[in-house]
Amino acid sequence: MTSEADIKWRIPSGQRLVFEDFDDGIVMFDALFGSTHLLNATAAEALAIVESEPGLDTRRIHSRLIERLAIEADSLPIAAVDDLLWRLEDLSLVGGFFE
Repeated sequence: MTSEADIKWRIPSGQRLVFEDFDDGIVMFDALFGSTHLLNATAAEALAIVESEPGLDTRRIHSRLIERLAIEADSLPIAAVDDLLWRLEDLSLVGGFFE
């Protein structure tokens, strides 16, 4: 039996994300659907991690975010990362899968 903790994350096949950093935030163009999104640093880094290392689970993505953002672990609860990944999935920017 699998649980949500077993979900691995990846960028959908055929997806191409283009990022541009502005003073007010990070704009990301979703080439697959032709949509644009304004992201905060955490969301942009999470997408970059999933794109560069497909197949990581939420715990590992959380760990990578802590390193990349140079913050304390208690500043970014793992539950917040889990919620973020599901929101990105709702936008079809990432996909969860079981191995």
